[in-house]
Amino acid sequence: MAATDTFQRPADAAGRTDPAALYVRSYLNIRTVVGIIGLALPIAFIVGEAAYLRGSVHVRGSISAYYHSSMRDLFVAGLSVVGFLLLTYMSAQPRTWDYWLSTVAGVAVIGVVFFPTRRVGIEPGAPLCGVQPEPAGCAPMQQALGENTVAVVHFTCAAIFIGSLAAIAFIFAYREKKYENDRRMELVQKICGWAIIAAVVWVAVGGLLRLSMGEVTPLYLGEVVAVWAFGTSWLLKGRDLTAGLFPPKPAPEPASTEEPQPRVV
Repeated sequence: MAATDTFQRPADAAGRTDPAALYVRSYLNIRTVVGIIGLALPIAFIVGEAAYLRGSVHVRGSISAYYHSSMRDLFVAGLSVVGFLLLTYMSAQPRTWDYWLSTVAGVAVIGVVFFPTRRVGIEPGAPLCGVQPEPAGCAPMQQALGENTVAVVHFTCAAIFIGSLAAIAFIFAYREKKYENDRRMELVQKICGWAIIAAVVWVAVGGLLRLSMGEVTPLYLGEVVAVWAFGTSWLLKGRDLTAGLFPPKPAPEPASTEEPQPRVV
């Protein structure tokens, strides 16, 4: 299994009948959609909740906390779409690192959705999910397994998801260097990978030192940076879709500077 053992792109990615071109466009579409969702979700949560609350902008303590807000449907839908796209990405090539890492990331992010974080704003000593009568705001999974148990699964899945995304960014960087010889894109992908790792470190250090900035907690800021780095990485890798469908026009040949020769009669 090799990080670079991926499908060879056809010369004409815009072909409408070539199966190879259609296959390539399908996974480039997945990269593009995943990247757009990754970049858009953190903003959509804030804007959507502000619209729902009629102008009141409120930043939650983490992205996961939007599950327990008016943005629950968007949270579940957005992350579920990302998860299932990651599961189908490169599914025809199971002997590649891309496939395995994206599969692990897809399973993990679906776990983030179905095993939600703890409820927000619980008073000290208040009953947790899993007891009777059922506390307000409990998800079915929390009530069935217990709030703390579900929270442990949630954070484990989140950590696996973020770690897999960082690894995929470094694989993208390796391929840019090895096969595309694009040093700038290699650097950008490495920056995305290290940004994800730095975000995880910031969450740990900032949380330990309680370095909140108003409503913006270290956890929320770290999650947003990691998700945006992931979205940027995948969106840029999907750029090849545009290049394939709309190839640059060949430059016109330079005009001849030679003197015109007299015609022989």
